[in-house]
Amino acid sequence: MRSVLLLLRIAGVVGLACAGYAWLHPARVSAWMARDKVAVLTAQPLLEPEPPVPLPAAPAAPVREEPPDPPLPPAQAAVARWLGARYHVAPEAIAPLVGAAEDLEKSYRLSPHLLIAVMAIESNFHPYIESEAGAQGMMQVMPRIHARRYEKFGGKLSFINPMVSLEVGAGILHDFQRRSGSETQALRMYFGGGPTSDAYIEKVRGEQQRLARVAAGARVPID
Repeated sequence: MRSVLLLLRIAGVVGLACAGYAWLHPARVSAWMARDKVAVLTAQPLLEPEPPVPLPAAPAAPVREEPPDPPLPPAQAAVARWLGARYHVAPEAIAPLVGAAEDLEKSYRLSPHLLIAVMAIESNFHPYIESEAGAQGMMQVMPRIHARRYEKFGGKLSFINPMVSLEVGAGILHDFQRRSGSETQALRMYFGGGPTSDAYIEKVRGEQQRLARVAAGARVPID
């Protein structure tokens, strides 16, 4: 018990001494405390920042795919392949025109093979061709004469669209046939008349007959 009391007295004396020193020398005590604080801080390891948590990616918008065109019936597909080989054009580019000509037959009462034959003789399936007289497109329509027919398709510059050129040309042939009462005379009027119109009609008719034979399954030379 006496030893405990002795230790308490010693501790009290040391505490009083420290307090007295701090009261007499406050600057030194503050400097010691600052040094110790810096030492403690520098001794602690630096913590690396945690990597950011990646946000979930937004779901990609679904891509709308256009439905593929339905395949042509065998007879029309054969015509498209034959024309492609004869005129050095991809059959995939001609196939829609062959199908469209079949649809136009109902509206204009013209043979689809006649329409395709006119297109072949007029332009060799070249959509940008223009004659010296100013006829344009696959069906070689004169825009200054038939500008009204292009209005529903967006204007006369739409002639470069093969589908538009085909329908406009079919409409012109239909009107000529109704006025003349004859398909042959309609072709003559479409050509513009004149002494060379007979040769033009012969070319169109020959091509029309070849297309009919190809559609029937015959082997027709492309030359």
